[in-house]
Amino acid sequence: MSNLAPAVQSLQRLRSATLVAGIVLAIASTVAVVAPILVQRHAALEEARGRGVLLAQMLEADATRTVESVSVTLHGLADSVPLAGGGPEEGGRKSASQWSDHMNRVLLGLPFLRSIAVLDSHGRVLASTNADEVGLEVPMQRMERLPAPDRDQLQPLQPGRTLADLVNDGTVRPATVSMLPMLLQLPEAVDRRPAAAVDRHPALAADRHSAPTVSGRAGSTSVRGAGMARARAAAAASPPARRDDTAPRWLLALINPEALAQLQQQALPLNNSAAWLASPTGQLLAALETLPELPGQYMSGHPVFDRLRTGPDHGSYFGAGALPGELIVAYRASPRRGLVISVEQSQVEVLGPWRSSLWGPVMTGVLALCLIASATIIVRRSLLARADAVAALQQAHEQLADRERDMRVLLRSVQELIFRTDLQGTLTFVNARWTTLHRGRVDEAVGRRLADLADQEDRAAVEALFHHREGPRSTEATIRNGEGEPRRYLIAIVPLRRDGGRGGYAGSAVDVTERARAERLSREARDAAQEASRIKTEFLANISHELRTPLQSILGFSELGVGRSEGAPRLRAMFEDIHGSGQRMLSMVNDLLDVSKLESSIGAFALERYDLRELVRDVVHELEPLRIQRYLDLQVHLETPLPVRVDPVRIQQAIRNLLANAIKFAPSGSAIDITGTVEEPSGELRLCVADRGPGIPVDELERIFDAFVQSSATKDGSGGTGLGLAISRRIVEIHGGRLYAANRPGGGAEFHLVLPPRHLAEHTDPRPPGSAHDPGPAALPAGPWGGPSGDRSGGGSEGLDTASHP
Repeated sequence: MSNLAPAVQSLQRLRSATLVAGIVLAIASTVAVVAPILVQRHAALEEARGRGVLLAQMLEADATRTVESVSVTLHGLADSVPLAGGGPEEGGRKSASQWSDHMNRVLLGLPFLRSIAVLDSHGRVLASTNADEVGLEVPMQRMERLPAPDRDQLQPLQPGRTLADLVNDGTVRPATVSMLPMLLQLPEAVDRRPAAAVDRHPALAADRHSAPTVSGRAGSTSVRGAGMARARAAAAASPPARRDDTAPRWLLALINPEALAQLQQQALPLNNSAAWLASPTGQLLAALETLPELPGQYMSGHPVFDRLRTGPDHGSYFGAGALPGELIVAYRASPRRGLVISVEQSQVEVLGPWRSSLWGPVMTGVLALCLIASATIIVRRSLLARADAVAALQQAHEQLADRERDMRVLLRSVQELIFRTDLQGTLTFVNARWTTLHRGRVDEAVGRRLADLADQEDRAAVEALFHHREGPRSTEATIRNGEGEPRRYLIAIVPLRRDGGRGGYAGSAVDVTERARAERLSREARDAAQEASRIKTEFLANISHELRTPLQSILGFSELGVGRSEGAPRLRAMFEDIHGSGQRMLSMVNDLLDVSKLESSIGAFALERYDLRELVRDVVHELEPLRIQRYLDLQVHLETPLPVRVDPVRIQQAIRNLLANAIKFAPSGSAIDITGTVEEPSGELRLCVADRGPGIPVDELERIFDAFVQSSATKDGSGGTGLGLAISRRIVEIHGGRLYAANRPGGGAEFHLVLPPRHLAEHTDPRPPGSAHDPGPAALPAGPWGGPSGDRSGGGSEGLDTASHP
């Protein structure tokens, strides 16, 4: 063991190192696969972030450009709108229709505008690109903030498409069809002096031809420069013109938000992404259909507005937005108008191509892990097998030495003769038991033939054991011990294999002398018991037949005496007592005769197909006088046909015994129930006879079916042999059924007679155990109650589901 132990320890250390190496390789392979995947995921997200930032910048520029175009258009139109208070010298004033035509020509070049209108100070439409709107009065209170003179202002998003919708609906509500008003207040009349007046103010004349400029984030635009301010100062020194409330005061343009949404749709084709445009106050102006909010709703709680309040006017982040789930959000606020544009991309959709590309790397990683795991397992198993083989070899050496030592002890202590022979049956080894049995040394047995040790009559059987046959074999032989006493041995041998052939035999010799003697005594006792049973049965049969003859005479003369002693009551009573005692004696003799026939080969059964209800009806009719005499109510419940294959006489005998017992022990005036059912799914037929008598003690429910045994609850000296239930159970068991008793809830006893289904009863052997022939129906005795009186029936039901009353 000392030579093999270091080798085993070395293999175990190498096996542990193999496991560590496999784990390290698996971790390295996992990192090599997962790291590029994570890098690609980060790159996909950053690419989507950059794309979102560019889209937000582009959409913000488009939205700002659109709004500024409307502003420039309104300011350009404002220069040509006639103002009140200009004096008669302004003879070039245009009519409303001319202004409408002029604005329609301007509208043709601006597809993102729905209409342009000129309003007076009360909001009445003086001129419009839509002639139907002229004369409408726009509620100016719907405007959020009115701009200063010569300033424009974007108003809150309004539901509807035209000014008529704005006039007719006074409620602010989200709508899929909406319009974005831009309002410009025309300059005062002083700003629109005739050319002669302007010439008197060089600063105003210089500013008249200057291009309009756009103000900052405040959301208003001025079309006059510093010169206009100087002109206003100069005009303030002159007397103010008279204000005309019906003169043009406002220019109103209706921007189509759907045009802004179309720009977003063209720039953002992703299905699960969205872009939206909101006012500085958070009102949603335009958005893709993927956004759950509708235009007009406020999004002031959106994280973008929180970031704009505390940070720069543009940025991006990963997190929540207007769409559900994790998003990539890029936002930007217009530095001119304060409009907020946001692009939201679903991370799930952005990472879709990345996920699709994972199959190859993941499968490669899984394959690498499988190869590493397989190689590690194979190497570890190989090392384990080698270590186990070395350890097993060492253990085998130790076990072999232990087994040899134990075998020597076992062979010395075993109480049976163990031997080994060559192919011819010559002993080559015997254990120490030889010295006890034959009073000699072990070496005296070696070299002798086993057959020579047996008695002359058993030598041939012993020699036959060593014939060339396969498998173990055994025989019994008599071998005399050292004192010459014959002992019976059970000799068993088995061939020994060596180099593919027989190498001799190993065997044992067990002393069975006492067992053989016990078996012989047991056979003799069994034979004696069978003979005694046969003699008892024959005696009962003979004595029953011998007693029936004088009993018939006694019964006959007693009946004759009863009939002829009508005038002598005492004599008649004596004859009636004699007749009753004779009847009881005859019943006892018949019971004894039935017991003997059921235990012998005389009482073979003749099975026939019957409806059990007919047999029950005959028994009920037969015992009707006894029931009436005791004022009992008999309830018969036999609604279902009960087809059976039985010996009708014997089954009626069993039913008669059960019903007679119920009539005998039921209290006067009580009820007896007879119920027949078919058990599901077994198909067994169950007949239950229940009374309200004293019942049966629990410990006697089985014992009352033994011969000559009566229940302690009903043993009142009223007579009876205690054979009725034993005979009934024996009859039912021969039919393949069972009979048992139980106590009835509320008092009384119930007896259950269970018979197998007819298709199973046809395979039942009707002969009692031990019978050798079937003499047929003619050999069947009538029994104490006579034969059946009912007709054979296949399922008649009339007259069975009734209740009889005394």
